[in-house]
Order: sequence, then C-alpha cells, then structure tokens
Amino acid sequence: MQSLAGEAMSEFQIESSDTEATLLFSGIRGDYFTVALSSGPVNARRDVWAYTDAHGLADLFEWMALQSKPWSGTEGWESLEGEFNIYASCCALGAVTFDIEMSHLGIVEEWRVTSRIKSEFGQLPSLATKARSFFGPSPS
Repeated sequence: MQSLAGEAMSEFQIESSDTEATLLFSGIRGDYFTVALSSGPVNARRDVWAYTDAHGLADLFEWMALQSKPWSGTEGWESLEGEFNIYASCCALGAVTFDIEMSHLGIVEEWRVTSRIKSEFGQLPSLATKARSFFGPSPS
C-alpha cells in the first residue's frame, strides 16, 4: 500500500480513530474504483463510477488538509450515479467525521449502507497525499 515518490498507490484507507472501522479505496481502473466499508458486523463493497471526477475526491481531501484550523459546515463528494457519497465535517476540537453512504439501487434486491468514521484533523495531510497518489492528478 505504500508509495514511492511519483508512484501511484494501489489503495488507501481511512481508519477510524475511535474503533476498528475502515473505508478502503482500491482497484482503480479507468473511470471506476472500488470502495469497501468495514465497521463491526457491517461490511459493504461497491464499484463506483466516477466518470471523469475521481480527481474531485482527491481535491476534497487536499482542501481539508489545507485548512489551518477546523472548518465549519460540511464538505463532500458524490459519485455521478449516487452509488457512493462521502461528506466530512470537523468540530472545533479537531475531530473529523466522515459520513459515508454506499448503495446499489435499481436491482431486484436493492441495498443502502450509511456509516460514520471518525478521524483527526492532524491525519488529513496524510490522507490527502494518499488520495492524490491513488486518484492521480487533476486535469489541467
């Protein structure tokens, strides 16, 4: 999972600062990537079609990492077809909350999973570096 300078990462994850919960990003291929949530007894995995906007997810992590102090409000990213959404908020004490929603709709047995993963303000620069390495540069 580690990357050498200039080498793309094959996966990265957000790890909870409070529990064993993780959100793993992996398997990037063209306009698709895979996201997998593991939180206690809940495990969900979904292929996400980002079309041309996967870099927007890396942009979100970089924006959060560039904040000099906790921000107010919620910032987020949604896939074009709505199968994956992630929103982040940060309290004044620096606790970052990622609200995650994954779904597979339009099939016979539809499903939707929502969860929260807690992280820390100080972890954002590392997450941003990993996200950019995974998703690649933004188009010029």
